[in-house]
Amino acid sequence: MIPIVLRSDVPEPMAVQIAAEIRRLVAAGALEPGQPVPSSRALASQLGVSRGTVVAAYDQLVAESYLVATPGGKTRIHPDTSARPVAASAGARPARRATTAAGMGLGGDHDRRESRPAQLDLTPHVHLPVVVDDSSWREAWRAAATPQQGAHSQPGESVQGLAQLREAIAEHLRLMRSMVVDPADIFVTTGARDGLALVLAALGADSGPQSAVGFESPGYPGLRRVMTRVGVEALPLAVDAQGLVASELPAAVGAILVTPNHLYPVGGSMPAPRRFELLARAEGRGVLVIEDDLDSEYRHVGAILPSLWELAPQSVVHLGTFNQVLTPDARIGYLIAPAALHAGLLAARGDLGSGASAIAQRAVASYLSGGGLRRHLIRRRREIVRRREVVSAALGEFGVQMNAGANAIVELPSHAVSLDVQRSCAEVGVLVGDLGAYWNQPAQGPAQGPAQAPVAGIVIAYGGVDFGELGPAVEVVAREVRRVIPLTPGS
Repeated sequence: MIPIVLRSDVPEPMAVQIAAEIRRLVAAGALEPGQPVPSSRALASQLGVSRGTVVAAYDQLVAESYLVATPGGKTRIHPDTSARPVAASAGARPARRATTAAGMGLGGDHDRRESRPAQLDLTPHVHLPVVVDDSSWREAWRAAATPQQGAHSQPGESVQGLAQLREAIAEHLRLMRSMVVDPADIFVTTGARDGLALVLAALGADSGPQSAVGFESPGYPGLRRVMTRVGVEALPLAVDAQGLVASELPAAVGAILVTPNHLYPVGGSMPAPRRFELLARAEGRGVLVIEDDLDSEYRHVGAILPSLWELAPQSVVHLGTFNQVLTPDARIGYLIAPAALHAGLLAARGDLGSGASAIAQRAVASYLSGGGLRRHLIRRRREIVRRREVVSAALGEFGVQMNAGANAIVELPSHAVSLDVQRSCAEVGVLVGDLGAYWNQPAQGPAQGPAQAPVAGIVIAYGGVDFGELGPAVEVVAREVRRVIPLTPGS
């Protein structure tokens, strides 16, 4: 799949917009000469349009020699397209610098805690490391530990990250996400939390009176704790079914933290119109957008939408990590930053020191460049889809929601019912998460008690538990939910 956004608020027909987007991707270098494009049926399914609309766009691009169609074979980017310009259109986004990456590779941690509880733990905060049973992964570490004689880091690499890793990350993002990134804009981190802390340190006093950072409520709690730890004022921001409510941004925030590709914990993705609205409002107020790329590598349902960074690279910082898709032990992540922040990031990293070891950087760079992570991700996505089917079979009658990543939620009638299900599951050895915990709930005083989340339910992380234990575990959950729902008044 390729990231294409179709807009209903412009006069251009859908076929014209599709053609314009493919021209843009070709001009930006995201689609290379000879690279196959999705079949008309697959792209139509991704975009939610008729197959005839895609066929019309492809026919136009074939006539323009952007595409070449082989009878009985795949439609590909024309081999002579490397220097083609892209025409501006209402639906197109401006092209950026082409990457200089030479390797062939690909690309969260969110540094979730690793543990082995006595009970079967399906709570989202526990992330058992994925076992990478891959000879190329082991060989990458052996080679990294014994670098060739004379191989030394270049000046500045200990601060920003090894050039070979930054180039491999850029190539990975191009191949897997159609993101065209200049390696010079990439900073190596030890994970998403380290990346956020580095950005906040770089902003420092430059944020002036607008020092508060807004975050989604509900939202992923790990990065929220980073803001509290570094002394940043953190403001909860309203969220609806489409993500952060852009029209309600408070004037006090100088930056906002969002997860547009996985609206946590429900999943789902921020639709294109909301993305455009959010970026326009943030840019108009001079607000920096910090994009947490949570679970995007494991997205297995819905269309692939461009990241916020792709839509506004000069006003968005993109946080990514390999600690979920590989192992937290690697401690390798990255951020993509606008040029205006480079000096501040370099100064902050120089003061704080780099937590990413050169050996780990060389190993991950080698694994990316050799295509090992691409192969691993393909296998892992298939495994998540298989697990998703098990969860759906057990909890489908309760309207279980599984939109992205490897989390599932079941909404329940009340917070009391949710706590009842959590307790009863725990009594028989299955731990599940509390949906209400993902809202920011400051104390309202002893008289009122803690604020209640607007939605009650349970959250299940089904990606880390042993596959053989998953089925019996979710059957336990289904039994306990089935037990309490008939007892709810009005059911």
